[in-house]
Amino acid sequence: MAKILVADDEMDVGLIVTERLRRNGYEVEYVSDGKQATRKIQENVYDLLILDVHMPAHTGYEVCEYSKKSAKNAKTPVLMMSAYPEEQSIWSRHHADAFIAKPFETGQLAMEVDRLLKGRAA
Repeated sequence: MAKILVADDEMDVGLIVTERLRRNGYEVEYVSDGKQATRKIQENVYDLLILDVHMPAHTGYEVCEYSKKSAKNAKTPVLMMSAYPEEQSIWSRHHADAFIAKPFETGQLAMEVDRLLKGRAA
């Protein structure tokens, strides 16, 4: 079972993502800010990180870059989320592997998660 970290300061979005992924059989941890996310990344190994771009303490981009430098999660794929469409043009500069714009359909999220996890397994 793949282990996923979801970090989003919008609790309703975070809980929707978490619940959908759990229903799909994934082990999911949810945190509500970038500081908690970096602490989790220090402590655990994840198969996927799903990060909101705009969060308190550390942005999703900062958390993404931190993960790519960590010993435990350097190769973990990162899916960035944002309600700001202009963010879509810059996510790859921060070493993220994919981007999804809010609001999104949960089916779209599930497909992107499956794609990233399959790429990791290959």
